[in-house]
Amino acid sequence: MDRLGAASGVIGVIGNIAGVAVLGNLPSSYKPGAMRPWVREVIAHPDAAAISGVAFSIGLIGLAGWAVALGRRVEDPRARLGMGLIAAGALINAAGTTAPVVLAKHVAPACESAAACEPAGIALLGTSLALDSLFNLMLGGGLILTGVAMRSQPRWRRLAPLAITAGAASTVVSGQVVSDTAAKLLTVAGPLWLAFVAWTSYRLARRTA
Repeated sequence: MDRLGAASGVIGVIGNIAGVAVLGNLPSSYKPGAMRPWVREVIAHPDAAAISGVAFSIGLIGLAGWAVALGRRVEDPRARLGMGLIAAGALINAAGTTAPVVLAKHVAPACESAAACEPAGIALLGTSLALDSLFNLMLGGGLILTGVAMRSQPRWRRLAPLAITAGAASTVVSGQVVSDTAAKLLTVAGPLWLAFVAWTSYRLARRTA
């Protein structure tokens, strides 16, 4: 179970990094103040949008597996609850990140123009943004709970500050559904929680926890 959880964590990290890496031509992605530009960018770059959505979905499914394994390993009710929140949020968001794929590969080809696609496109991408916001809220709460649990365990104590800091940052990012400022903070929160996933995945793989 530990090694499977570690592998899932690696998939989670790689999937999320890959999902971001291919968004170079879609700078409006996941910004509530730029929904119309985001729709136009997805239509203009359908392959990049689709690859990103698939990468995010795979990464989030991996993240759910990692969370289940880590919650089991920390052996604290707060960690199990926290990791359970993260696993649930990741699976919900894995469905949401397919919305750009649907727009790029199914809705856009049926539209006569980019403007004609806007209502459906905004609905799809808005749903994806809302579910990503929910995920960040559940991720933030889950990391904070897990970090608090880790503080009381010598084996995990060194990781507690990173978990709590990443959790607090992710909780703020959850405001991205209505705030571009919150969305921009993902550049801080993302590397923090990815570092936590990578580090704990290493610990699970080594079985040194």
